Amino acid sequence: MKRFLLVQFQCQYLFALIVVFAPSTLLASEPTVKATDGATELVKRAIEKATPFVVRVETVGGVQPLDQLLASEDDENPNQFRDNPGSTFMVADGPTTGIVYSSDGLVLTSSFNFVRDPSIVTVALADGRQMTADIVARDRVRKLTLLKIDATDLPTPNWVPDEQIRPGQTAIAMGMGFGGSRPMTSVGIVSAVNRMMGNAIQTDAKLSPANYGGPLLDSSGYVLGICVPMAQRPGELAGIEFYDAGVGFAVPGERVSEIAEDLKQGKTFHRGWLGMTVDPKVEKGVAILSSADPSPIREAGAQPGDWIVRINEQPIKHFGQLVKALYMVPAGERVSVRLLRGAEHIDVELTLARSEELGPLPKEEEPFDPSKPVTEEKSETPED
Repeated sequence: MKRFLLVQFQCQYLFALIVVFAPSTLLASEPTVKATDGATELVKRAIEKATPFVVRVETVGGVQPLDQLLASEDDENPNQFRDNPGSTFMVADGPTTGIVYSSDGLVLTSSFNFVRDPSIVTVALADGRQMTADIVARDRVRKLTLLKIDATDLPTPNWVPDEQIRPGQTAIAMGMGFGGSRPMTSVGIVSAVNRMMGNAIQTDAKLSPANYGGPLLDSSGYVLGICVPMAQRPGELAGIEFYDAGVGFAVPGERVSEIAEDLKQGKTFHRGWLGMTVDPKVEKGVAILSSADPSPIREAGAQPGDWIVRINEQPIKHFGQLVKALYMVPAGERVSVRLLRGAEHIDVELTLARSEELGPLPKEEEPFDPSKPVTEEKSETPED
């Protein structure tokens, strides 16, 4: 019996070996290429499809934004409304990436390397041509820049409709920022959609200045979005400072098409400001400490001590929600704000302003102190 069992076991083992090492003709229904090799082939084909419309963008000249870099809370007259007060980040000079947006020479890229307003911009096409480009307009909110080169009949990408972009699908970040004729790529997934107030796709594919402005592709070589240095805090430099955080963003195609016509007409989008100061350390509620003169919030009739409880129908219960509600809203756009003054709700409409349109904080006005004991009516308001 033991010998029989041993023989039976050996026969089963031999059969298993035959199955494992059998030629592909005996396993016609099974793939002959490893899964990893198949995925690599998909990525390779996607890159080959996208290469004709991906360009390298280089800039020359310009100045470091020292007014932002040197600003600090110790300045005698600090600008309370700078995008990056006290930043120590120095804008880099390396090449970055762009994509052909239209066959007549419009190229979209990111804000990287345009913070310092370069005097010369060059674009290297996939066919080897290199030419100078004009800056048509910039979107400082979604971190895009539109360029124009003197070229026609250029290849253009196919865009994935927003409703077809889903978390979990393959995402391939492609860039030309390292120079040379071969693109660099990183592969990940779409980790979230409708991020940054609906302005961005989130991905874990590795993004850096080398592929800012380049495409985020799906596995078929279609464009999901344009990779941009979009950070979690305001400021044109902020996204570049924190590019190595393991989270990247791309502006999807439909959002690009919504603003492209304005960019073509030379309209530049700027970050929008209410023009007020608040205490971000207050954990419950957002109170206006003071407001610039002039500023949208002051002209709307808001006063120090008013509590902001809603913006565009979004409840505001703490400082983080205020930042989120306004972070991706450009100057010139109207927003609705609900204020609470004592026990009275006041609804106002206002138009966000550019930072340079804001006046100083009036010295004769005493800022509101939210640390003072609150009234019974006030204590209920941040919950709204």
